[in-house]
Amino acid sequence: MAATSENPPPPPRTLNVQKCADARRPEIESLHFLVSNRLSSHFRLPRSLRRRTTSHVRRPKRRRSGDQEKGEDDEKKEKKLCRRERRRRELTGNPELGFVVAADGTRRLRTHVWHAKRFRMVKRWGFYLPLGVQGRGRGSRAVLKLLQNGALVHDASYYLPIQLEGPQDCILSVLRMVLIPSPPGVAQMSSESLSHKVLQGACHQNAMLYHMDSSASHFVAPVLCMWQRMTSERVEWEISSNSESGISSVRKLWIWIHAAAFHEGCNALRIACEKQQKSADGVTVSCIQQEGRITRLDIMGDKASEVMSKILCPVTISNETIDGHEVPEAQQQFNVDQIQKLPPGAILQLRVKDPRLLSSEVNSEFDEVAIDLVSSDTCKPSDNMELWDSHCKLDPPVPENILCREKNRRRLNSLFLEPTSQEVPGGQQQDVLSQSCPVVLLKHGHQTTFLGWSIILPLSWVKTFWLSLVSRGGHAIGLRERRWVAWKNHVPCFPHDFPDTEGYRSLLTDEGTLLDASAQLRPHRAQPQKTPMPPPWDCVVAYLRHICRNAVKCKFLTLDMYVPRTNMTLKEHVERMDSKDMISAGDVEVTDGGGEKETLCLVRILVRPFKEGLFEDGALVCAPCADDLSGWNSRSEKEVEKYQEKWQLQLKQSSVESYFMQLESGKWALQVPEDPADLKTFRWPIGFITTGAVHACNDRVSVGFCDIRILAALRRQQYLQTEIERPEIFVLVRNMKSAAYRRAIATIVLEQQQEDLLFL
Repeated sequence: MAATSENPPPPPRTLNVQKCADARRPEIESLHFLVSNRLSSHFRLPRSLRRRTTSHVRRPKRRRSGDQEKGEDDEKKEKKLCRRERRRRELTGNPELGFVVAADGTRRLRTHVWHAKRFRMVKRWGFYLPLGVQGRGRGSRAVLKLLQNGALVHDASYYLPIQLEGPQDCILSVLRMVLIPSPPGVAQMSSESLSHKVLQGACHQNAMLYHMDSSASHFVAPVLCMWQRMTSERVEWEISSNSESGISSVRKLWIWIHAAAFHEGCNALRIACEKQQKSADGVTVSCIQQEGRITRLDIMGDKASEVMSKILCPVTISNETIDGHEVPEAQQQFNVDQIQKLPPGAILQLRVKDPRLLSSEVNSEFDEVAIDLVSSDTCKPSDNMELWDSHCKLDPPVPENILCREKNRRRLNSLFLEPTSQEVPGGQQQDVLSQSCPVVLLKHGHQTTFLGWSIILPLSWVKTFWLSLVSRGGHAIGLRERRWVAWKNHVPCFPHDFPDTEGYRSLLTDEGTLLDASAQLRPHRAQPQKTPMPPPWDCVVAYLRHICRNAVKCKFLTLDMYVPRTNMTLKEHVERMDSKDMISAGDVEVTDGGGEKETLCLVRILVRPFKEGLFEDGALVCAPCADDLSGWNSRSEKEVEKYQEKWQLQLKQSSVESYFMQLESGKWALQVPEDPADLKTFRWPIGFITTGAVHACNDRVSVGFCDIRILAALRRQQYLQTEIERPEIFVLVRNMKSAAYRRAIATIVLEQQQEDLLFL
């Protein structure tokens, strides 16, 4: 009896409802008596106060007597599901490989349903992509505030990988044909150099992809390269074995390319692989497309590491394998909080648990271990061979309905209740699916700037990680907000800030076509002023010929644009210009057809307004005259009043509309005024603004491109006039639809840093 008093028996497994009602019969009868007296035994409501609870039920239509037999036969046949139900099942499904494709061939992201409810969707580069939050394109202040005090999440599944597989020396020879800067040889690398760490697989590298053996205008896109991880012992063995036998082992390399230049970049790499195969006597380098197999998610902001630590939990088990894959002991001791100590450009490969199975205090179970992937080998991540092997099957996550059934089963067990007949016992289908996922973490940025992280994972796991990131503090952004982040960090955004690519021209051409189509829907008087998209870069050539005093008017058949992205390539081009005396003669080549070919060397500049002004996309960067520079640095009130009229330089409204004229071929040409009065207010364009300043922000800097020869000539002219040597260059900027010239200061990016290879 004492034992029973201390440990009371558990509640019964089943309850008899009839006995419970009989025990409470007196109470129920007394309650019924009180209610009946108050309602005078009228329990039914009046008809006017009744709620029509069955009005939403659709009753079947009445059939005629002759069609009754025919209708019964049709019901026996299988009914075809409606389009809405078929599309819902298609979009909510989670196949192992590939994107969901629309009827016109446009691919949808795995997070398409989530974005379509909250974002404005656009069709670009063969995808349905989120442009931005619904509205007029505002909200930049809130996004940039979250960049400093929170975390931003972006689905970058439109970045597609290409895998090169073959001998290490052959892959390096292929990269030297198409990449700038090209990687050095293995013998030329030191053990502490960045190239050695990239080849080892500890860091990734940004580079520019060009067509093989082509001119400067055949630039494809910026790419991100990362090798499969290799330990330092294996690298030393490779160096010693290569020097003795000249044979290198098989390596794998990922090259991530934007969807706007994916097919063009894939063709360039295949041609380079074919040429390498001919020169290497049959040693091949395979070029494999990983589209629809693996993808990436981008996380930006100061609290990006904190959000990642909430969803990334490395597997920690005592067994040697999980889901058929080996797990090293070093990974079992890893703490995700230590990812903040990783250097910029680091690569970390892990196998993590399903983020839906984690609790809020999951990180408290692991001990803190210091990690230095570059210099220490005490904590070596897993190889994640299933991600690098293109033929390996990637197990999808456990479906949501199975997790809900398991959660319901555990809840019933806690209440000592048996599952109903409709419940499926847990453990039958979970053994087939995976509860862990291989991921690769990339840290973006350099020594002074931290841009964020990228999570490379299988495509079937994107929806699982996306919902976990958003629910744990990540704020989703689209293409427009991603461009704001690039502007804030003074980093170019592809393809908007790459005017020498085909993706830039096609994007602005499509945007111009949409603007013209929307303008045609308005009355003729209400139609806005038509502006050239993309900007006519050949007008810079006209100014070069103007300063060269070349009165011959020529029509260029081709115009090549070259943008150096490293300090070394810029110096080489400047030396080549000095040797050919381009300022006096111009850089003009004669083609086989008798036409002329002009090459423009554009450099990226940061333009800041001198006093006032806000520069938009497509604004003109113009060269000031000698009179425009007078009094810019004066601070006394008398000098300011003296030069105030010269600073307020404006065009006539008729001159603004006729500044560019559209030809019959569809191209735009610069119209130099012949009237001397209009010529006084005319300023020659030397470049264009590709990314204007974001509204509602204190920083009013803009990103533009100008010809290096004109900038050198302006700096020399301003030095002779002011006798002060400075890195800034005074220019005039005018918005495309405005008549006022604004004073501005331009700085060349490559003069402030060694390379300009970072991009978003």
